[in-house]
Amino acid sequence: MIRAFLPLDVLDIALQGRSLSNKARTKDNVATGITFFGGLASLLGQWFSPRGRFCVWVCSEGFSLRGLSSVRDRSSPQAWEVDRLLLREQDGDCCLALLEQVSLAGGELAVEKVFLRLPDTSPLLSAAEQSGFSPYVTERLYWREREKQEAVVGDAPAGESSAVSPPRRRQVDDDYRLFELYQRRIPTPVRRVEGATFAQWKANRDRSVGQEWVFEKGGGLVGWAALDTDGERGRLEATAISDDELERVLEYGLTNLSGCRHLFCLVPEFEQELLRMLESRGFSQVSRYSVLSKDLLARAQEPCLVPAGA
Repeated sequence: MIRAFLPLDVLDIALQGRSLSNKARTKDNVATGITFFGGLASLLGQWFSPRGRFCVWVCSEGFSLRGLSSVRDRSSPQAWEVDRLLLREQDGDCCLALLEQVSLAGGELAVEKVFLRLPDTSPLLSAAEQSGFSPYVTERLYWREREKQEAVVGDAPAGESSAVSPPRRRQVDDDYRLFELYQRRIPTPVRRVEGATFAQWKANRDRSVGQEWVFEKGGGLVGWAALDTDGERGRLEATAISDDELERVLEYGLTNLSGCRHLFCLVPEFEQELLRMLESRGFSQVSRYSVLSKDLLARAQEPCLVPAGA
């Protein structure tokens, strides 16, 4: 049975211990993770949020709690991502029921798309696909320790011309130029899912970690990076209009995170050059993830003319 989450459910989850671990991954927990009791405190706090309490569901059997799912907005209320999927690794039936509830609730609230990230070896992938989710991109998590960081140093950036502006913090009016960068760098099949238009991209855009920076050259936006630190852990995202600019963006990020003992970078597999750059700087792959999506509202089709006699 699927029902709304209640505060007393936290006790049931605590008693079952780590057998009900979170199988869903988001950008902000894929590297740092969430402590067991910290996750319970966050879950309980969400119930006291007027909107948050309606985005958490449990799957129960009699008086026993089998699993829990929750969602949060991506960059707008039009797009959700599953941020909690607490269940046993082999409990596909529970996973299916919880994800179908997510879709049902999203449809009632006019949500257009739901995203889900799972380890690419997870047995729950089949249940997710059975519930209507489709994988559209694979990501690799790369990691490097400070000891390797000190021993492996990338090539220093070449002298920059006067046309190159220093990196600056991202501003709201940068959005359309970021979308143009996205269009040039991201493969068409991925853009069809994440946003073929500016409005769709802005609504569906994944939450970025930490502070966002933009890189300009000759008046144009040529690169983007997101940097975040959490104790001894640093996280980096990067993209650029060309491989040369990507070198510049990556060096800037690594320099600013040089005080972190552990560095993580989540990279889509299609970014082969970025993967190569990371490996040349001592990074190694620690895990792979499958990112899935599900459309809840059919997009209105553009009118078109049909030739006579067709």
